[in-house]
Amino acid sequence: MIQLNQFFQSSDQFPKIEAVPGFRFVEYRAYEESTRNRVWSDRNFIVFVLEGRKVIHTAEETYKLGYNRALFLRRGGYLMSEIPKGRGVFQSLLFFIDDELLDQFAREHAGLLPKNVRAHRKAGIPIKVTAPISQFYYSALPYFNIPLNEARRRALALKFEELLLTLIAEPANRPFAAFLASLLSSKPHIHSVMEQNFYLNLPLEAFARLAQRSLSTFKRDFREAYGASPGQWLRQRRLQHARLLLETTDSTVSEVAHNSGFENVSHFSQVFKSQFGYTPSAWRKKIP
Repeated sequence: MIQLNQFFQSSDQFPKIEAVPGFRFVEYRAYEESTRNRVWSDRNFIVFVLEGRKVIHTAEETYKLGYNRALFLRRGGYLMSEIPKGRGVFQSLLFFIDDELLDQFAREHAGLLPKNVRAHRKAGIPIKVTAPISQFYYSALPYFNIPLNEARRRALALKFEELLLTLIAEPANRPFAAFLASLLSSKPHIHSVMEQNFYLNLPLEAFARLAQRSLSTFKRDFREAYGASPGQWLRQRRLQHARLLLETTDSTVSEVAHNSGFENVSHFSQVFKSQFGYTPSAWRKKIP
């Protein structure tokens, strides 16, 4: 599984800029179609498509992005596909944003954010791309081709703030503004983090980072929320999801295992039979 932020940080293949600590943007290109790549990110990020199409699967929904479309994604795991078009290329801009920067922005501009609204709980928040927002994205491209001195870095830092202000100024982006407002009051809810990411085969330390907690605090809060340990709950939730996939899709047993968070198919078959009394293949055959 690819950790997006770390992958781009260590790769020299894609142009990238760390404008200020905690804000990195990347120009990503792909020349061949890729399907359902399993990725996760420990930073929130915005995807803006310049050319081609991108399909992003979350635990709740599938998003299809074409030219001049954008999506905000919370840190977590996703299945991603890219389809080149036109010149035979898929091109996008990715903006990775640390929680601390979003928290700081929300505090400084709290008066501009909605009050007493329910935060958007889904992993993805579609972004309405207006002319000013589109102009910002394209204005970032020249910075990949010029040396960055301190003055230009400061200019990019101001552009980052301009981007967020332009986003929340658009009424159609109220769900994104509500998400920012929710940062003022609490850490991410354990239930939201786990339901969005249970199918990822991650260590507990990674789940704790996604929930913005230390490992010990995460374990304590988890038991308070679910009455079980993270390991126990993850096994049961993944088995429930696997059973649903067996009953409602034509995916192979191997695909069901991997799409439910099990890396080893033999182990998956054993625990599935222990839980439901049938192997995955036998369970599918007994469905009317």
